[in-house]
Amino acid sequence: MNPHYTYLAVDLAVLAVPLALSFDRKVRFARFWPALFPAIAVMMALFIPWDIAFTERGIWGFNPDYLSGLWIAGIPLEEWLFFLCIPYACLFTYESLKYYILRPIGGAMAIPASTLLAILSTSLCVANLDRWYIAVTCALTALLSAGLALSASRWASVREWNHRLWFAYLPLLVPFILSNGVLTGLRFWQYAPLNREVQDITDQIVWYNNDHNLQLRIFSMPVDDLFYGFLMIAMTVV
Repeated sequence: MNPHYTYLAVDLAVLAVPLALSFDRKVRFARFWPALFPAIAVMMALFIPWDIAFTERGIWGFNPDYLSGLWIAGIPLEEWLFFLCIPYACLFTYESLKYYILRPIGGAMAIPASTLLAILSTSLCVANLDRWYIAVTCALTALLSAGLALSASRWASVREWNHRLWFAYLPLLVPFILSNGVLTGLRFWQYAPLNREVQDITDQIVWYNNDHNLQLRIFSMPVDDLFYGFLMIAMTVV
């Protein structure tokens, strides 16, 4: 394969199975499309300007060796597709879990989990105000998770949604780490599971300025991406 299509191939690989199964007679995920694509558009209204701004400031960027060469508003076409393919795959998984597991376990832990995330995100934001990626990501995550915890404690419908969000997010961590691992280090499995030797990562499609993150990787993926991913998924589901 031409290496210039590597990022595009990652996007399409993430999308392929969920799209193919969207017409399955049980989950019938295609019936959610009228609500799904506007929800993704709302999420992109925040994440795309954020992406453009951080790319311009060198907080992250893209290796042209793995790009098709098509750029829109300062970021590659593949990055635009990332914000379509990843949420689509995640929401497909979310709805599939809702269908096949009608009563998710661990419901009593959902509100404490959102509360703990709000506290952790706030602490990381305050402690890293000079590191833009982790500071901005954790500030937004803290606002969202605190709002979830407060709303879920008052309204049963939000409580059920918050429960299912956490129940879906935890299994999603595996494919999320795999896909982001490929983007941040094509041979991500060659790096330590908890990796501080970030200078050794050279085969990256998406690179990060380590002055603006926690300088800790899960294989090749910045641990900061766990907060970023939660924020992206939760905003789309809302």
